[in-house]
Amino acid sequence: MIKAAELDKEYFIVLIPDQELIETAAQVQKIVAEHYNLYPDQIHPQLHITIDRIDKNKAVQAETILTEKLKEFKQIEIEVDRFSCIRFSDQHQLVLEVNETPSLKRFSEAVHTSLAEAGISTIENYDEWMFHITIISNIFAKNPIPMDELTEICLFMEGMSRPLTANAEQLEIWRPTLDPVEKVIASFDLLKD
Repeated sequence: MIKAAELDKEYFIVLIPDQELIETAAQVQKIVAEHYNLYPDQIHPQLHITIDRIDKNKAVQAETILTEKLKEFKQIEIEVDRFSCIRFSDQHQLVLEVNETPSLKRFSEAVHTSLAEAGISTIENYDEWMFHITIISNIFAKNPIPMDELTEICLFMEGMSRPLTANAEQLEIWRPTLDPVEKVIASFDLLKD
């Protein structure tokens, strides 16, 4: 089982899908966030796919590895299928499941292997990693949704289908914060065919 992130010790390696996929997922996020006033300052979590977590003290080395890995890959296809309810740290989260496309699987495994060999990745059992886009969670919420209501929302949406295919546009290293200026440590444009 993948252990929960240690926000004070880790940074995140994330893929940003193209705008069409983001806009579709953001519609659901916005409706729930506004109803519960989750983020009074209206800065919502940016929708993304986490592909690895790293020791925050090794971000410079991770940036070098990512620069090299990106030379080996062209497009990374992202395919979402349906909403799902997953449980992290004793709370449900509503996510869009991300299918393991061949390009996503090859890229993420190559990145993880390089980061793990360099002692940078903090994930020990990567074969259990589940790709997803978190739509609703209480992480970073200023006004968290009561747990029973979050569970109800999550279970209501579970299984609803929203198939979309897109390409990843950016690869980034993030700090665990909502602040858009503070969050991004490094950003890489992904190659287009």
